[in-house]
Amino acid sequence: MTRKGPAPFRNWPAWLNPAVVIVAFTGSLSLITVMLPDSLFEEWGVAKIFDRTHALLTWIGIGALLVGIMFGNGSSDRGGDMHGHGDHDDLLNKWYKGAGILVCLGYIAWGIIALTRGLDVSLFQAVLDRDLGAISNLKGYLTPVGGVTTVTQLAGIVSAVGAHRFVRTRRVGRLWILVVVAGLLRALFYAERLALMEVLIPAALVLVLESSFFTARRGLTRWLPAVGLVGMVVVFAVSEYFRSWIFYSDVTDLPFVVWVLLRLVGYYATAFNNNALFYDLGSAVRHDPYYTFPFAYDFPGISLIFGRPKVHGADVSDWWIGQLQLYANEEFNNSGSFLVPMADLGVVGGVLFWVLVGIAIGKVYRRACSGCEVGVVAYSVLFLGLLELPRFTYWTLGRFFPVIVAVILMFGYDRVAARRRSAGVRKAVSASGGPTDRHV
Repeated sequence: MTRKGPAPFRNWPAWLNPAVVIVAFTGSLSLITVMLPDSLFEEWGVAKIFDRTHALLTWIGIGALLVGIMFGNGSSDRGGDMHGHGDHDDLLNKWYKGAGILVCLGYIAWGIIALTRGLDVSLFQAVLDRDLGAISNLKGYLTPVGGVTTVTQLAGIVSAVGAHRFVRTRRVGRLWILVVVAGLLRALFYAERLALMEVLIPAALVLVLESSFFTARRGLTRWLPAVGLVGMVVVFAVSEYFRSWIFYSDVTDLPFVVWVLLRLVGYYATAFNNNALFYDLGSAVRHDPYYTFPFAYDFPGISLIFGRPKVHGADVSDWWIGQLQLYANEEFNNSGSFLVPMADLGVVGGVLFWVLVGIAIGKVYRRACSGCEVGVVAYSVLFLGLLELPRFTYWTLGRFFPVIVAVILMFGYDRVAARRRSAGVRKAVSASGGPTDRHV
């Protein structure tokens, strides 16, 4: 079987560069939000808070992230084989099967727990019938269990490796089909669009970078962001049709298309607005950095040992919901990203946080650009976080923590395999009386 690695760096579409994504998407949306009139925010039931000062702080955070990416992308990596080796497919196959089994077990456990809570088919039918409150009722039975259902979040890695295997073998793996279908079901019945994006985007990026269809048609790949934007609008519209439109269709005169586009803009604009609100309120009160490091505070068992973080005696989550009820609209509850660490850690601490995040992204991006298949898989699963920066910091959520652990283990195993392979080559050369490794 002929091995084909990902496209070399010089042939990568510009829109895959993390710096381009951040500036073109989050940066542009922040400037647009500043210019939106106050009256439009009133349509979303909030007062406009995000002003030029908040925009400047946001761009300081963006700049820190870009600096980190530059350092991470430019740093040397001497510990591993940057161009990949023959063990990559074996490694990825093992992770595909291992992670796939864990995802299946997670969904089975989730289903069994839901059945013990009284879940039945009528609840799903109510969603399809677009009954008011049907999704909320269903969610009550499908509440995730920390440490059990969390493993389903490895679906992104399964999907990325599934796409990689498809490019190699032209076979669609069953586990790949399963995680994509599960993502579709979660988007429809659980109103969890993010779960669908977590399996579609990694697979799409791997196909773009490794499939000969796309690598031979670079003119076509330049337009893929526009296709992706249309796809995002369609997914959002379908989801809202089965969710919020059930209520708003009776209280608004706007046609569905206009309403859903306005609501989509509102999701991003109010996220920046909430980010400004969080900064203004959070900077004025001492509190634990829960929203900067939610994965640490939400880790199973941590709250039992250390208790939940509090603000003025209230659980930090309840405190934030209360602030949204007072000053914003809890229906639009995204906290934003760049100003959250600045409120939690101070402006200097927030800047340092974004530099460190950028270094990590830059290192993964560099590995991917070098032709390392493990790097491509890793970058494909963290790419969604670049797109979600206007709404929240995806990489620090508890749902992404299993992916971080898996990626670290994959890189670690890859590094060890590369060293063993290099040692084997040196030993073979030495045994044959050939040149030593310093002359190779």
